[in-house]
Amino acid sequence: MGTYTKLWRTPGVARIISSQLLARFPFGMMSLGFVMHIEHVHHSYAIAGIALGAETVGAAISGPLLGRNLSRFGVRRLIAVTTVLSSAAIAAIGLTTAPPIVMILLALVVGLTSPPIQSAVRTIYPTLVKKRNMNLLFSLDAALQELIWVIGPVLATVLAAQVSTSFGLVVMAVLQLIGSAWFLANREVGTLEIPTSSRRMGGVLKNKIVLANVILGLLLVGSFAGVEVGTVGLLDKATAGLVISALSVGSLIGGFSLGKRAKTKWALTKFSIIILFGYSLAFVMPSNPLWLAACWFIAGIGIAPALGTLGAVISYALKMDETAEAFGWVNTGQLIGYSAGAALAGVAIDTISAESSFWIAIVFGAATILVAIMSASITPALGKMHPETAPIKILAEPEAE
Repeated sequence: MGTYTKLWRTPGVARIISSQLLARFPFGMMSLGFVMHIEHVHHSYAIAGIALGAETVGAAISGPLLGRNLSRFGVRRLIAVTTVLSSAAIAAIGLTTAPPIVMILLALVVGLTSPPIQSAVRTIYPTLVKKRNMNLLFSLDAALQELIWVIGPVLATVLAAQVSTSFGLVVMAVLQLIGSAWFLANREVGTLEIPTSSRRMGGVLKNKIVLANVILGLLLVGSFAGVEVGTVGLLDKATAGLVISALSVGSLIGGFSLGKRAKTKWALTKFSIIILFGYSLAFVMPSNPLWLAACWFIAGIGIAPALGTLGAVISYALKMDETAEAFGWVNTGQLIGYSAGAALAGVAIDTISAESSFWIAIVFGAATILVAIMSASITPALGKMHPETAPIKILAEPEAE
């Protein structure tokens, strides 16, 4: 922990991480918040599911597009505009009783205008620390973002039960506005100037490391869907929520305990093996909540280090003019992976059994290991970076005309 404490005290790190986590926190509330509110208004889980799917599609489309345009329009300007539009659409869903098609279109707008904060912050990270500490910083980020997925769903449920489903969405919109404003107020954000990429849109995918990481993110996050959908199918909703949270708790602990060990090109393979091991144990007693929670906790130990390694590899391997778009594509891959995993898990539950959805997690997890092994030859060893590599200099913000 001493290593992370020292990293946390690095100028700018605490402010940047804390503010971006608050700005992204509403996304931890969004799935449950949208489903509970739209079902309450229209009495249809189908409409709620379609709306949530529209938001996911919108976010998948906008990720690389907005990430790429951070250099064109400027970080502050683009994030400020998208935050206002996205928050307004969230509030509109919560405060109106619009027809289903309007709700679905508003959800699509939420996805299309999702502020590219993650792409921006991961472009900023290499300016804060030396390259030898990047894997630590990305692992810390991945670990702390689990708080979004542990607290977010619980807060959405509590607000809906104690106040109203509408109030929960309004809180989401307000938190996004406050968090983004705080993030944009950081001088590291204001003085960051991302060079314009010389490649065409999507050209960054020609980089084998980027393409491999998009596929790895798709497979890894797709495995989460098998776990979560299967758990919900096996247990009652309240118990399932607690059991699934064990995955995030394990990830939080794994990020702090294993993040600093991501030093070789085989690091991602090792972390993926831990995840698959946890998944495999579930078949011993799949209907036992305590056993499942223990299995998901074990699997979770490898998640934050794995995601942190993916982020650090991209930041190390690419120039600044390409990282924002690359992270956008990685995010798109993860969204596609989760959607595909959830759909396959749902089919498995309907046609075979609830336990069979765990095989989706196993297949996606095993494929993650296979791709990690195949891409090891092009993966940089993070522990072999030059110890005296200095942070990237942040370009001065041009004066307004």
